[in-house]
Amino acid sequence: MTAELAWYLVLCGFSFFYCFLNKRTPFVLVVYGVAIFYLWVVRNSGFDYDMAGYAKYLSSTLDFATASTYYTREFVYWFGSGYLYEWIQDDITTLWVIDLIWLSLLFYAVGNRKQSYGIPLYVAPFMLVFFPVLMGYENVYRQLIACMFILYAFFGVRNLFIAGIFGLMALFTHNASIVYMPLLYLFAVTKGMTIPRLGFFHKSVFSFLYVLMLGGVYYSSLADSEFAKSSSTTGLPLTYAYLMVFIAMSLIAFLIANFNFARFLKNNVSLAYAIFTFMAFIPALGGAQAERIGMMLLVVIVPIFAMNLDRAMKTQSERLLMRILFVLVGIAPTFLFSSAFNFLTTAARQTG
Repeated sequence: MTAELAWYLVLCGFSFFYCFLNKRTPFVLVVYGVAIFYLWVVRNSGFDYDMAGYAKYLSSTLDFATASTYYTREFVYWFGSGYLYEWIQDDITTLWVIDLIWLSLLFYAVGNRKQSYGIPLYVAPFMLVFFPVLMGYENVYRQLIACMFILYAFFGVRNLFIAGIFGLMALFTHNASIVYMPLLYLFAVTKGMTIPRLGFFHKSVFSFLYVLMLGGVYYSSLADSEFAKSSSTTGLPLTYAYLMVFIAMSLIAFLIANFNFARFLKNNVSLAYAIFTFMAFIPALGGAQAERIGMMLLVVIVPIFAMNLDRAMKTQSERLLMRILFVLVGIAPTFLFSSAFNFLTTAARQTG
């Protein structure tokens, strides 16, 4: 057993254990410290697939005047990581420092009691072992970082201006983050989906943003670097697997709503948005690009779904059972797919 796999299992243990606990700051800080060490182990265990490319590009000297549009349109990551590398001069440490940034955003977003009190405590360690997030820090790195900016915009701040700034940082980390923008606007104007009705103006703005998002995602799929081709697939047929996850989540939510569509839609706007948007992109973008969109949508929707699931359970025993089942389903693909499991072992390792 590798150290990487061993510490992954430790975080899995925290996820199950935290199902039984209420949200308290010391508990969040403990698992945050473990997560910091775990990511240090990950970075010192070699680079998988895309991560080898990210490590290589750290030492590239990029300049706005000469860089291709692929880099300039996602300048937050490419130029930010390059400047950080110039200061640190070590690829492993640089990537780990970037890990600390997105990890801090994640834990503050889902772990602080004031902003995100409704998100259960177990979500904090669970997000580190959740299969799409694992794929993020082991392979599709910019997508993961963009997701964390969006999560922070949803749950980390109450100031709409600051939330908008983090939304833009996500957009210029990975342009496909535009897929979140209509939902982020909806979340903001309804104060976290607590206001049931929207006026004509807000509906019009949402519709405009949604059309803009459709065009933006198609544009972002037309990448012009080696990452667009050789690294555009994760090696797993995940597009329809993600679709099945969205459908399963919808069926559970529909069941909780007693098969009342109006009630389902009222309590699960973000989930309905995600599944409709994902299905709209599958035929147009193809498997690999739609897979990335599915991963990005799922990472942000899961904390919201976990919160709604917790609220729907009437008794503590039901709540505990659903939490445990949720963790099991979230980590199962890591152990069921050999390609995913290899991320945590010495297989398929490369150096930057």
